[in-house]
Amino acid sequence: MIACIIVTHGRLAQELVETARRIFGDFDSCAAVTNEGKSPNALYEEVRQLVDARKGEPCVVFVDFTGGSCCHVCLRLQVERKDVAVISGVNLPMLLAFLNKRDSVPFEHLADEILERGRNSIRLVDPETL
Repeated sequence: MIACIIVTHGRLAQELVETARRIFGDFDSCAAVTNEGKSPNALYEEVRQLVDARKGEPCVVFVDFTGGSCCHVCLRLQVERKDVAVISGVNLPMLLAFLNKRDSVPFEHLADEILERGRNSIRLVDPETL
């Protein structure tokens, strides 16, 4: 099974996982990690240990935004591992797409599917077009 790790500032990762559980139901192989109170090296070690625990199974790592400390740490890991994909700009529709597709879409195509869902969920909502 393809796992995911969500790495964000503050409690965003935990809140995304909790909210996804309310919508999707129970799921496993999804960890929430905060950078709060951690040095970049400590954060890297925590994420690396979570990836290593997967024993070679692929892992999608979501981060809150490109260029932040969470992103830099996870990109360092992605350079070292072929079984890790890093996606920035995590939002709830992206996480739900991951949960719905991780068992049916091959790892090498999963990031594209997730990105498409994330992009399509961002829009100016016009009540007349609903």
